[in-house]
Amino acid sequence: MGAWISTQLGQILPFRYGKGLPERERSKTGEFRVVSSAGFVDTHKEALTTGPAVVVGRKGSIGTLWYSKEPVFPIDTTFWVEGSDDVDLRFAYYLLHTVPLSSMNNDSAVPGLNRVEAESLDVDLPPLSIQRGIAATLGALDDKIDSSHLAIRKIDELVRAEFDRLFSVEQDKDGVPISELLDVNRRRRLTKGTPATYVGMSALPEFFPAISSWAMKEVGSGQKFQNGDVLMARITPCLENGKTAVVDMLHPDEVGWGSTEYVVLSPQGEITTPWIYSFVRHETVRQWAIQRMTGSSGRQRFNAGGFDDYCIDPPSTTLLVEFNAIAQPLFERITQFRDEANRLAALRDVLLPELLSGRIQVPEANEAVEEALV
Repeated sequence: MGAWISTQLGQILPFRYGKGLPERERSKTGEFRVVSSAGFVDTHKEALTTGPAVVVGRKGSIGTLWYSKEPVFPIDTTFWVEGSDDVDLRFAYYLLHTVPLSSMNNDSAVPGLNRVEAESLDVDLPPLSIQRGIAATLGALDDKIDSSHLAIRKIDELVRAEFDRLFSVEQDKDGVPISELLDVNRRRRLTKGTPATYVGMSALPEFFPAISSWAMKEVGSGQKFQNGDVLMARITPCLENGKTAVVDMLHPDEVGWGSTEYVVLSPQGEITTPWIYSFVRHETVRQWAIQRMTGSSGRQRFNAGGFDDYCIDPPSTTLLVEFNAIAQPLFERITQFRDEANRLAALRDVLLPELLSGRIQVPEANEAVEEALV
């Protein structure tokens, strides 16, 4: 079977620098994905890598990891690595999860991941056959997780397309304010100092409806919300980056809390969660909100009172019923897909350190994976 060897990370996975590619220079034509430290952010007509790669966050989201089966263009906030005859690339992706990259920000003048220090980390490398077995085992879980996330994106696109077909977001001075069609920052109470479900700004996804992570935290200052509410970030750059998502992880009647920088939009009558989400995700509404931001540079905020001024022709009950009949069951599927992805991710996170340390073997892990994927 062969022996594991101890080596330094840079000996088997030398870090390469990404390259600057300003947004205005990206072709946006879809051939190759552009990757920042925050993930896949755009597309371009050329790739920087010649094949599959793992991209590592260097600045901003330090130590984040993104695996691509296809060539990509990592920008200058990242490093990237590729496989070799001795290192399976997907195994390398999992190996990098076991080293403390996210905590290796030692440059106070220009915060970022230090390449020399990262490449000096000690790692244990198994024989190639074991690498491939580990990659296949954990990869089966990640492939299923990716499939669930793709399904959520397809539902998101379908629901918003149906919204666009049925409704107009054009402002009408003789129309009804949005704040009369739905509730904006509805008052809810939690006792300070008691534990409650918390969704921080970092957990709010970009251009994606499903929140995947939350925690129990003692209540402090922050917005309160319940299932069915839509959280919309109101501060720069989170609003511009599309941080808007649906609350669906709470128990019935449970109240959660989160950042003070949320606008919480709540359903009212036939104005349902999918309608609200589709409305605030509409590019016309997004740009309106962005243009209304005020405050000092870098700390600009959208005032939730702006929804008092945004008036539209009220949607008809007939069209709302038609939309809700399609959209609400699909949003329930989003929750199911998210829960399935979280369950598989939890199993992956348990198996990963055990496999990478050799404490359990691939056949044993495969049994757990096969059972989970049934």
